[in-house]
Amino acid sequence: MWVHVSQSFRLGDIFKELYEEASEPKVPCPQFNNMNSLEKELERKLDGKRFLLVLDDVWCNKDVANQNLPELLSPLKVGKRGSKILLTTRSRYVFPDLGPDVRYTAMPVPEFDDAAFFELFMHYALEDVQDQRKFESIGAEIAKKLMRSPLAAKTVGGNLRRQQEVKYWRGVNDKDLINKRTGPLWWSYYQLDEQARRCFAYCSIFPRRHRLRRDDLVRLWVAEGFIRSTDEGGDIEEVAEEIFNELLSISFLQPVVRGWEYYYYGMGKDHYLVHDLLHDLAEAVAGSDCFRIDNNTSQKGGGWTGDVPRDVRHLFVQSYDATLITEKILELGKLHTLIIYSVGGDTPVEEIVIKNILKSLPKLRVLAIAFGEEDAFICGQNIFAVTISQLKHLRYLAVRVENTCTVILPSTVNQLYQVQLLDFGRCSGLLLSCHDLVNLRHLLCGSEFAELSISNISWLISLQTLQTFQVWGLLKGQEAKQLRYLNRLSGKLSISGLESVESREEALEVDLAAKKRLTDLTLSFFASSEVAAMVLEGLCPPVGLKDLTIRGYNGLVYPKWMVGRQNGGPEKLQNLTLFFWSQPGPAPALEAFIHLRLLHLTHCSWSALPGNMEHLSSLEALWIYNCSNVRSLPKLPQSLEDFALVHCNDGFMESCQTVGHPNWQNIQHIPSKYFGSKNTSQKG
Repeated sequence: MWVHVSQSFRLGDIFKELYEEASEPKVPCPQFNNMNSLEKELERKLDGKRFLLVLDDVWCNKDVANQNLPELLSPLKVGKRGSKILLTTRSRYVFPDLGPDVRYTAMPVPEFDDAAFFELFMHYALEDVQDQRKFESIGAEIAKKLMRSPLAAKTVGGNLRRQQEVKYWRGVNDKDLINKRTGPLWWSYYQLDEQARRCFAYCSIFPRRHRLRRDDLVRLWVAEGFIRSTDEGGDIEEVAEEIFNELLSISFLQPVVRGWEYYYYGMGKDHYLVHDLLHDLAEAVAGSDCFRIDNNTSQKGGGWTGDVPRDVRHLFVQSYDATLITEKILELGKLHTLIIYSVGGDTPVEEIVIKNILKSLPKLRVLAIAFGEEDAFICGQNIFAVTISQLKHLRYLAVRVENTCTVILPSTVNQLYQVQLLDFGRCSGLLLSCHDLVNLRHLLCGSEFAELSISNISWLISLQTLQTFQVWGLLKGQEAKQLRYLNRLSGKLSISGLESVESREEALEVDLAAKKRLTDLTLSFFASSEVAAMVLEGLCPPVGLKDLTIRGYNGLVYPKWMVGRQNGGPEKLQNLTLFFWSQPGPAPALEAFIHLRLLHLTHCSWSALPGNMEHLSSLEALWIYNCSNVRSLPKLPQSLEDFALVHCNDGFMESCQTVGHPNWQNIQHIPSKYFGSKNTSQKG
């Protein structure tokens, strides 16, 4: 197990990470009512197991709340004899704080010698350069000034990598920009342009160890007005992404490469952290513009007693506290950003407090509040009816609720003409008419199974993110053709209610092929449709699509773009998922998808798999679930690495595990095979 502790931490967060690290396979930590329940469950998971735990970057700071190291170690004592904890720290004074009963051996980490550090620095500075000899002498002089700091080697080296000219390197060394007073991190910061500096400083409002997502950060930067497009007509978010990549290249942002999200969904690749030393730098350069209140959920009603700078513009509050908001935050007249990260499940949110926020902070550009399930009522029309329209400058509104809440927004929301993002979390339903929100770029709401009533969306030609759209053919403003002109849509889109589409011509009006920025598409028929075949034929996806899911299709023929390579369609498709297909006979041939890597079939009534699967030479995974009519396997490609057969015909599943049977022979070459039924499972 490996957990990054950092300068300030909360036991609950660390215990959750330990739970996920100790799980095999990796699974998310469930929600617990209290800390004691979480600790007991972690003990149960570790009981009797021998483990190696790395607690990385533990600090000694008596002024940091909840930094109780003995409590951090408490659930680990149930481990099997021989378990070890490797703790890394920058202070030898951490060890006595572990408790009197903890035996430890302190091992100072030796510094790099000059030769090894120089090699490390040159790796970051000239990673892709073939001839490094002309840089060696000047590189050695710069490396000496970095005090053998690996972080300095990464940041300074990353900056020099962008200017691979000896003249520039000499200028850096001759001007002595890297000196003991300011340090290499400050030097790296001042090499950024003004926009990038502002974006980096903004990161200081988030807590240490806070996982940042690329998309979230980019959208916040844009909403705050930090980004100016340099090209006429250029996409401002593309400029923000370039700044993000620049900060990443010099290690001012660092990717998170661990955690259950990474193992299961690759999500860890889209999570980033700011190193503690760089977080210190961000706080220093931000000054009083950015401020963070690290109050805990247990500290309600005046639990946080500090002072907020009067001229603060960007404020992050860890936990909702009505007294704190009423007495201190409502007086901050220059506030542009208010992020309330969480509301405790047992915390009542007073409507008057939210209304006062809307009335008293008219300069807000970003308002984000994460509500618990019990606080879902505040999203009704009564609270937003008048006051929401007063936020004339608002560009980013995130009212994140849980999946038990239906969000109903009043018509006054249409007066937020500047708004770029609306985020309603995991709501179970949404009622919104949005024809006047012409600057809206991102609409985030619920899962693809949420009941959505979003009308007149065709006016929103700037829209880039629309996670899900539900077709209601009988309701004006919610027809499939509402998507026709939204050709800037990108990323993931789920379209449900396709049984309401009445013809191929109506499906063609959606013009999916023109939405070339889409990478992940889900098409769902939730009921039978007599014209399903014509509708699916007309919904030809864009060429560059990577992931496609189709649910509930009952047409008797398959669309031409699926079975033939000459008929358009997503020729670069990598992942295909088919749920609840009800056709008799064999599955479609899939000749169009020669780059397919994953094929997932669930609850399909076919009698046989596609006969041409041997030619899918890029296929790596084949998962078959609840397909009870399949009795045999065709020849499968040699590229397959993962095969799963679950809840299918018993005889078929048995034959696949019987040595010498033709079905067994067709999967013998696959390294990882899984067979599962309602009562038994076998992994091979």
